[in-house]
Amino acid sequence: MVIKISNARQVDRIQQPFQTSLYLPGSKSITLRDYVLAALAKGTSHIHYPGICDDTFRMEDSLQRLGIDVISKETSKSIKGQGGVFAAGEIHLHLGLSAASTRLLLALSILRQDQTILDGLPSLRARPNKYLVDALTDLGATIQSSNDGYLPISVIGPEKFAPSVSMRGDQSSQYFSALLIIAPLLPQGLHIDVEGELVSKPYIDITMNEMKKFGVDVENNDYQHFFIAPQPYQPTSLTVEGDASAASYFAAMATLHGGTITLQNLGTSTLQGDFQFLKLCERLGAQIDYQAQTTTITGPPGGILTPLNETIDMESMPDVAPTLMMIAPFLPGTTKITGLATLRIKECDRIAVPAKHLRLLGVEVTEGEDYITIGEFHPDPLTKEIAIETHDDHRIAMSFAVLGSKIGSMTILDPQCVNKTYPRFWNDFESLYSPSNRPN
Repeated sequence: MVIKISNARQVDRIQQPFQTSLYLPGSKSITLRDYVLAALAKGTSHIHYPGICDDTFRMEDSLQRLGIDVISKETSKSIKGQGGVFAAGEIHLHLGLSAASTRLLLALSILRQDQTILDGLPSLRARPNKYLVDALTDLGATIQSSNDGYLPISVIGPEKFAPSVSMRGDQSSQYFSALLIIAPLLPQGLHIDVEGELVSKPYIDITMNEMKKFGVDVENNDYQHFFIAPQPYQPTSLTVEGDASAASYFAAMATLHGGTITLQNLGTSTLQGDFQFLKLCERLGAQIDYQAQTTTITGPPGGILTPLNETIDMESMPDVAPTLMMIAPFLPGTTKITGLATLRIKECDRIAVPAKHLRLLGVEVTEGEDYITIGEFHPDPLTKEIAIETHDDHRIAMSFAVLGSKIGSMTILDPQCVNKTYPRFWNDFESLYSPSNRPN
């Protein structure tokens, strides 16, 4: 594997099965929640092995701007929370590409009666926040945005909070996680009603589980109504498990290449919904050894996959749907993947962009508002090189690396976009090519 030019990376085929293990980066989703929860507790919390990436750097920087002490150690962060009290005066938060940080900090900002201004890079400015902005306005906050819920957004918290709020559930679970996390610090707590079906429920489970670690329980009525009583968060010490979304790329490559990989810091104790991607790998023929803290994936001999033979609904784990899209061309017939409506409003359109590049590879693809169908890939090996435009989207870069490891002759443009969630991805990816990771 070689770097061709400064902003591109050449991906070659993996010629032989591999056998290796790795430690995944700490879960970005859990880390962001834990940082906010620690900031809202009164006292010092210790977060061990947090996710280290641009998203978590943005959150750390924002909390420091808000007056929260964050002390970095070799493998941990110590965060001194002030029970919902923050620095005075106008504060500007610069959020890069981190949508999750944006939503969590939008809600946190209503705890301040001084102005908080949130902004980010152009693609983050294109991410919608209207449902959450409307809900926070209903709670009493004064909010201004340049384009009806898009960044930049100015927030001033209310003198008096409403006791309840209602919000549509069909766009992003992050809006609800943001409300859940601030709710215990509101004078009357908070009733939250969900209009319609709530998408991505496993991320709500993660939020409630992390809140519990800080001493707060949530009443959950079938994901249609939540109530959180007023109560303080308690400082704690915890360890962040590996990122299940990141695991999908290596599970997919083990499955495609008949290789074996052990994930040293992710197992059945997780509540991360993306861990269920491994069940899909099992259906494709992989054998998986599940332990509480570790998981080993062994792909089928020769990478010969078992057809799925049915439509696959990825609504509960949309972040790893692009990974499945990169396996689909190697399955017999046509694979249909549904439940993808939220992919249209991510860092890029994660249906249209994969569809465009797969078509350039000769794969027959159709797409709809919330689905994609993917046919078989026939030219093997690839006879011409293809360049993948990542659109500054980390998941496009990492998922197409999976495809490139199978067909070769692929250039990933702007490979450093993986820094958003997985800065060492290319190092871990290249380790699969190492002769030392060949089975005896």
